[in-house]
Amino acid sequence: MKTMVHAACPHDCPDACGVLITVEDGRATRIQGDPNHPVTRGFLCAKVAKYLDRVYSPDRVLYPMRRIVTKGAASTKRSEVWQRITWDEALDEISERFRSIIARFGSEAILPYSYGGTLGALNGASMDRRFFTRLGASELERTICSSAGEAGLESVMGVKLGTEPDQFVHSRYIIAWASNIHGNNVHLWPFIVEARRKGAKLVVIDPYRTRTAACADWYLPINPGTDGALALAMMHVIIGENLHDPDYVAKYTLGFDELREKVKAYPPERAAQWTGISADDIRKLAREYATTRPAVIRVNYGVQRSEGGGMATRAISMLPCITGSLKEVGGGIHLSTSGAFDLNKSALRRPDLKAPDAKTPRVVNMVELGKALNTLSDPPLKGFVRIQFESSSSLSKL
Repeated sequence: MKTMVHAACPHDCPDACGVLITVEDGRATRIQGDPNHPVTRGFLCAKVAKYLDRVYSPDRVLYPMRRIVTKGAASTKRSEVWQRITWDEALDEISERFRSIIARFGSEAILPYSYGGTLGALNGASMDRRFFTRLGASELERTICSSAGEAGLESVMGVKLGTEPDQFVHSRYIIAWASNIHGNNVHLWPFIVEARRKGAKLVVIDPYRTRTAACADWYLPINPGTDGALALAMMHVIIGENLHDPDYVAKYTLGFDELREKVKAYPPERAAQWTGISADDIRKLAREYATTRPAVIRVNYGVQRSEGGGMATRAISMLPCITGSLKEVGGGIHLSTSGAFDLNKSALRRPDLKAPDAKTPRVVNMVELGKALNTLSDPPLKGFVRIQFESSSSLSKL
């Protein structure tokens, strides 16, 4: 018996693809993009297109395994390192270790560690939070991926929203800023291809010559960590040459006079010393961006993964504000689609499950995990639970 299942890709990805899965006699035999989905358009990325190979892989872990040799011991065979145990044995061992740690050090000595992957709202940000909230474990501040960039964008826009992907077809000037669209945002690419057929120019700003850079009309290699300087120098030119939109600025922005004074200190010649982009190219970029309408920036999280990265994203986010491109279809800036729909996170994570007499647990920033493991006291971390939401969860202890 053959049936078609309509599903959605659960990966932490901006495309949110519609997926069609063919099932024959209880086994999935084909996975494909939904041709009726306006963004998926019938094709999947290379990762998900091979998903069934992983689902039915003989190497997939389908049951609990206990390590039977010391970590680092020389061995290449799984059977020499891991021993299969039952679910009851695994759960008993985990609960016994948890109880032992809590009895000696308290529940805050346990720290869960998880982030994105193949998940979904219930797996990725709900059921584990409920358990560890009730347990009273230390809480994890999940900042490793996008928090700095999101804070930079929200500080300017007020929300984490931007230009919708299907609006890119109307753009006439597209800047891919630290965004390898052709490689890892593949469902935005057809919209850009269509825009270029209509005359749009694609500019790529990236330290690496990515697949997208190789396809660009103009590639600007930039020194890592200098994106903020480039954005400030662009604003120096745009404001200094009166290429900004004074009506839009007056109606919809705050702090423009202060920004005008700030960017005076960042002429292209100065920014060129940091960015590695010539002063002439900075001027050309600023002028083209400000005078070609509509213009859009696809900025990605690579910008914020360096010192001062949140402020760099903040500076880039100001560009469409001063040019007024946010008012135009096909203009503006796009960082993420995840802010488009609000979730009741409290209902998902259930903070009310905390024991009535429990104190507020301490919070550990995941980017300082090494420091936390080595320096935290009262209590020290004695149980570390790594939860990887793929087909199962993996747990390990210190």
